[in-house]
Amino acid sequence: MRIHQVSMTGFGPYREAQTVDLDAFSDHGIFLITGRTGAGKSSILDAIVYALYDAAPRYAGAGGKQVRSTHCGPNEPTRVELVFSAAGRTYRVVRTPEYLRPKVRGTGMTPEKATAELSVREGDQWVGIAAQPRTVGEELHEILPLSCDQFLQVVLLAQGQFQRFLVASSEERQRLLRTLFRSERFSDYDTELQRRAGELRQELRAAESGIASTISTLAQHAGQQAPAEADEAWVAQVLVAFDADVELARTDLDQATKEVEAAAELFQQATELAERQRRLARATEAMALVVEQKPRIAADRLRRDLAVAAQSVEVAHRARVAAAGRAEKATAGLAAAEALFADAVDGPSPTDLPAHRDALTADLAVLTARLADEQELERLRALAGTLTEQLDDLALRADDLTVQCRHHDAILEREIDITPEQAGSALERLRDELDLARKRAAAERDLAEAQLEELRSGKARTAASTALDSLNERRLAEYAGTLAQQLVVGEACAVCGSAEHPVPAVLADDHVTEEALDRARQAFDRADRLARRAGERAAALRATVQGWAEVRPLEELTTAVADAEAVLTRAKQSEQERVNSRAAKERIDAALTDLSVQRATVEQRAVATEQQIAALAATVARIRGESGSVVERIAVVTRHVDATAQLIEARATEQTARERLRECDETLATTLDHHGFADEDEFLQTRLDASAIAELTRRIEKHEALRVASQTALAAPELQDLPAEPADVAGPQQLHAQARQVCQAATERHGAAKESAASAHRVAAVIRREWATHARARASYEVLDRLARSLHGESPNTRRMRVESYVLAAELEQIVAAANLRLHAMSSGRYALERSDVAATRGSNSGLEVRVRDDYTGITRSPESLSGGEKFLASLALALGLAEVVTNRAGGITLDTLFIDEGFGSLDAETLEVAMHTLDALRQNGRTIGLISHVETMRERIPAQLAVERTADGWSRVETRV
Repeated sequence: MRIHQVSMTGFGPYREAQTVDLDAFSDHGIFLITGRTGAGKSSILDAIVYALYDAAPRYAGAGGKQVRSTHCGPNEPTRVELVFSAAGRTYRVVRTPEYLRPKVRGTGMTPEKATAELSVREGDQWVGIAAQPRTVGEELHEILPLSCDQFLQVVLLAQGQFQRFLVASSEERQRLLRTLFRSERFSDYDTELQRRAGELRQELRAAESGIASTISTLAQHAGQQAPAEADEAWVAQVLVAFDADVELARTDLDQATKEVEAAAELFQQATELAERQRRLARATEAMALVVEQKPRIAADRLRRDLAVAAQSVEVAHRARVAAAGRAEKATAGLAAAEALFADAVDGPSPTDLPAHRDALTADLAVLTARLADEQELERLRALAGTLTEQLDDLALRADDLTVQCRHHDAILEREIDITPEQAGSALERLRDELDLARKRAAAERDLAEAQLEELRSGKARTAASTALDSLNERRLAEYAGTLAQQLVVGEACAVCGSAEHPVPAVLADDHVTEEALDRARQAFDRADRLARRAGERAAALRATVQGWAEVRPLEELTTAVADAEAVLTRAKQSEQERVNSRAAKERIDAALTDLSVQRATVEQRAVATEQQIAALAATVARIRGESGSVVERIAVVTRHVDATAQLIEARATEQTARERLRECDETLATTLDHHGFADEDEFLQTRLDASAIAELTRRIEKHEALRVASQTALAAPELQDLPAEPADVAGPQQLHAQARQVCQAATERHGAAKESAASAHRVAAVIRREWATHARARASYEVLDRLARSLHGESPNTRRMRVESYVLAAELEQIVAAANLRLHAMSSGRYALERSDVAATRGSNSGLEVRVRDDYTGITRSPESLSGGEKFLASLALALGLAEVVTNRAGGITLDTLFIDEGFGSLDAETLEVAMHTLDALRQNGRTIGLISHVETMRERIPAQLAVERTADGWSRVETRV
């Protein structure tokens, strides 16, 4: 990865657009970022991290929300643009944070949402890839698969992050190396093997449990105890026993079947003889019943024939009854019509009713045609009343609008004390100052806690240092005893060379061991690390509190903000009232004009309506005559027409009904004579309904069928010459039932034995299949389990290293070797880094620990025990070694740009010279290295510089000097 350019607008201390072109330093290889404290040197690195990760080293907890410059006005933008290349392609990422800006319409502020855009260069054009913060982050992770913390350890070594890779734990170092060297496949392979081995282990356990359960099932089925170690011989013995039981049951079943067949034959013969005897008895009884019923059946046959004849007369009789009913109904209808006509018409009935009806219908047509005039007259009178009401309403509305207009004029004439814009501006300034006061109060609380923690951690470090010094002094005092423990009789002493040891020193039981020294060193390292962190935090908080010393007290500002908010509210309300009154007055003026037009229009319609009413009133009075209205006159004539029409229809209906009754009387008399009935009464006595006729027919046909069946049965050959003594059926039946019971029991025994044997054979087959499957699975599991445990750092892996740790340990060996080439020169041959091979404790990975070997003392110790300058050199060497190894790996992430933020001030002049020589050598690989430092020697030594200067207005700008 190579960073080409970063541009900042409204970011941190940079109010106006500032562009840093790193390609301008490519020929120099190393450039210095210089400037006074607080000018904004580290903010350039913050902008790079913010563009890539929407975060910044100093604002890690707040993402990009605090990066906006405090020098920006409300309408000024905040924007960061970064151009970089990776994997042979050039990308551009642009980000803006969320901040408050003035509303486009109305007053107040509104949040401007955060944005992000990612593009790739295609020829001379930038082609968009993503345009949302989330999708831009996802695409950038694919292009540069480093987390923000990892980027700060290998590319941008910011303040507080520079030494993390040197003092990181094995787990932290593994996460970084995994990303850089893409070793997840080894971890995934390890995890997959663990999963497969676990699944196969569970399958084996389940299979073994299933085999034991199946063997127990077979033993219970055989009525035995399951053997401790079942084998094929035991299974075969069980199956032979079951097969013998089946053969014995089959023999018993064959004998019982033969006895059932013989008994069944005797029982069938007796049953057939008894059945023939019963048939003969039933036929004899039926013939006697036929003879007995013969007279009654003859009477039924005569009655049925007369009822059938009466059915032929039934149609004519029903027609005559219906005609008589209609004639009676028509007579009654005629009487009702005559009464209705007499009630509707005064005087005698006209001789020619149809002519009278036609004359009335003509009068009704004339009246109906003039009905619309009367309805129109009523409508015009109602309209005249409505128009009068409208005129009154319009006058009232005009008066009300005039009163409202005077009220709004009074509001518009009021004087304005303060505008909402003026009140809002004052409130915004107070709120900004209140935010600073709140931050200062929080910082003061944090400072008090930090100072207390600084004091406590300092005391702890002093105590740990005292304990370590005490143990070292005791160890030196006990060194003679330690050497005496190594003396061997007859061998020369390593100190004096004598082979005789007359009075060797004695080592006390409570002597200082190496383990005790290691624990004391580790305790001191932890206490020193905590004390330094507490001091750094307290110093940072003190600087923060001092920077906000001129801010007014929080209580005073809180009261001032509340008062300003109330003033703003009143100003907004007053302004809104004026806006509302101005708009209302415009609406009232328009409404008064509209009311005037409406009133003139209504008055014209009222005059025209009165003229129409006078013309129609005379016409309607002439038409309705003596009636109250035309509608009433139409109703009288309509009743007269309806009564005349009903009387004409009733007379015609009554005449037709009498003619039909006469015809039906003649037809009934002819039909009775044809079917042999003397009169209507004889017909009524002999007729039956259809169900009664059917019942008579059924009895006649049943008697005839019984006669024929009895005669046929008595003549059957098999019923001739039968013995008089009843056949014995009970004896053969009992013998047959007993034989069947015996056979059924034998069948059940044979079926049970056969099913039991079949079940035993099925269970045995399952056992044999499970044995074969288990043997194959066991062999596969042993191979897979050994491989999985070895790759997971378990026995038989004596080093307890997982496969990914083993791969990364090899990479770390290369990184340490590359780092030692530089550390050896920078430390004048004193220090060297070593990868620790100490076996890991439970739950940890071994092989990724880094120790420092001090060649002056021969002691290997933790990197945290180094001094500040020594730790800086070791961290620098390790970071450069990491970058070199990563770059040389095919498929890895190339690191062509490196930044180092501060740390050179802890080096003496000679060591600084060595470090600079080391950095100069990096330019041979085409890297560009940016250094941030206040050291005067470095400004003199490095001509290529990026100067950050603070303007008189307080914001900063950058200047490239090459």
